Amino acid sequence: MSKQKQQLDTTAVEARDLRIYRLKITIGHTDPAIWRRLEVYAGIEMDSLATAIETSFGWSGEHLGGFTIKGRTIGDDSGWGAHEGQFLDDEFRQLRRLRVKQTDEATKRAEAKRLVELISAKLQAKEAAAEQDDGGVPTLCDLVPRVRTKFTYTYDFGDDWKHLIEVENIAPAEPGVRYPRCTDGARGNPVEDCGGPWGFAELVEAAGNPKHERFADLVEWGLEKWDPAKFSIEQADRKLARIFRLRK
Repeated sequence: MSKQKQQLDTTAVEARDLRIYRLKITIGHTDPAIWRRLEVYAGIEMDSLATAIETSFGWSGEHLGGFTIKGRTIGDDSGWGAHEGQFLDDEFRQLRRLRVKQTDEATKRAEAKRLVELISAKLQAKEAAAEQDDGGVPTLCDLVPRVRTKFTYTYDFGDDWKHLIEVENIAPAEPGVRYPRCTDGARGNPVEDCGGPWGFAELVEAAGNPKHERFADLVEWGLEKWDPAKFSIEQADRKLARIFRLRK
């Protein structure tokens, strides 16, 4: 490759990475919903995106977490290298069921041919992706190239806090703006190690109610004056600025 071509390719990659993704992130099974809106660089690495999400929701980061994106999983338990989750399980399961399915042989052969072709195509796609993998942490735009794509981030596999993420927009960065940043949101931060969304719902009921059986937990955690509805965009954004200034 010529130096000029290499320079053009590098410039194109930098331009792509410097676009801004606007993400709406909602914690599943919370009612009223706890959500945040973040703006991040397209080229943000996935472990850094996890940090941005955890920071905006007030998580300590002491638990493991991971993304699931169209069947691919990437996170703390995979060393932040993307891999296929349950790769080809569905296709092989359908092939096994086809053997005992009550239908004519012509239909079975046609369905078997379709499944074999699908398996072959997926294997070829996986091999091509592996050849392009440089062993680094994938970026957001590597794994999520399109607007309206939806994926999840799970924090604390015990309490199982699922963050439902949607790419609302991809646009050029604004001059002079620091990213990542929090631009909107609703409801206060969830409580860590409380039993997940269902345990959290009990704490919301207990807030301000000394007679509730879980009010003692709030007192123990220093949350007797906790307001589950209170959220400050400015405070969340300041925490992001501090964390990412330290990470540079």
